[in-house]
Amino acid sequence: MRNERIPIYVMTGFLGSGKSVLLARWMKKMPFSDAALIVNEMGEAGLDHAMLGAAGDTSTLLAGACVCCSALPALNEALETLLRTRLHRGSARPGMVVIETNGLADPSRLIASLNLNALVKERYYVAGTFTAIAAHLAASTLARFDEARAQLRGADVVILTHTDIVDRPEMDAARSLIENYCAGSPILHSANGTLRLHTVLALLSRAGKHVERSPAPGVSCSRPTRAHGAMTRFIAMNDVSDRSMLCTRLHELTSQYGESLLRLKGCVRLINGRLPVIVQFVQGERYAQITDAKSSMTGVKSGLTLIVRSNL
Repeated sequence: MRNERIPIYVMTGFLGSGKSVLLARWMKKMPFSDAALIVNEMGEAGLDHAMLGAAGDTSTLLAGACVCCSALPALNEALETLLRTRLHRGSARPGMVVIETNGLADPSRLIASLNLNALVKERYYVAGTFTAIAAHLAASTLARFDEARAQLRGADVVILTHTDIVDRPEMDAARSLIENYCAGSPILHSANGTLRLHTVLALLSRAGKHVERSPAPGVSCSRPTRAHGAMTRFIAMNDVSDRSMLCTRLHELTSQYGESLLRLKGCVRLINGRLPVIVQFVQGERYAQITDAKSSMTGVKSGLTLIVRSNL
């Protein structure tokens, strides 16, 4: 029966860890290129979903709530709908499912939920959980955020990202901190998002982690949270003329929210630009990153999603 069930791979990682960059590349490679994708974002704009090139009935966006708490019913419903839609259309069932969580989600609570839903448990099993964490932000992130520590505890494979922008002592220090939480799970390095999917899956198999995951002892999915003490806000931006004006707006926002601003990201259509730009900022960085979008990002609102910690 187990071999007939559909494997689920969970991609998690704290805000700004670079998990979406990795996943965007992995979704173009076998076997993930044939997978159904479920993306969870706390904001309403669905930027990661669009950047992953997701479309059609092979992908689902769960926006505006956290997949490990208030969006858990929607996740289970998405998995059920995926099977029923394929069955109704006479299509082959997906070979696997990939779930990208938002940056605050606890993977153990997600796994607990999947194990408690009878239909989902009958048709799916969790084959592996990958947790990304940025090397240059690891110390401050793990010191401040329970969510980041929980993500490491729930990892089958840890991916230390952004290793290209740290020196060897800083990377070794980050690894040492991570090892305190990841319970012996292997740690891989990724520079510029170039870690190969084959490398990760092969390590998962060799480590014996392909056996079915169960929730950690004491983990329950029945206790709702208020999005981990964070709130989201979307700021529409339809009147920004150029990058200089955008930089001014970004400086105003980061100064206004200070350390309570955990994440800022969005797609902004400049009046004087041919293609929109992608804006990314994570707490701990000095400046926001602004890069040219590779497409017109049709369907994505022009503006910025802010994730703000309400209890800091």
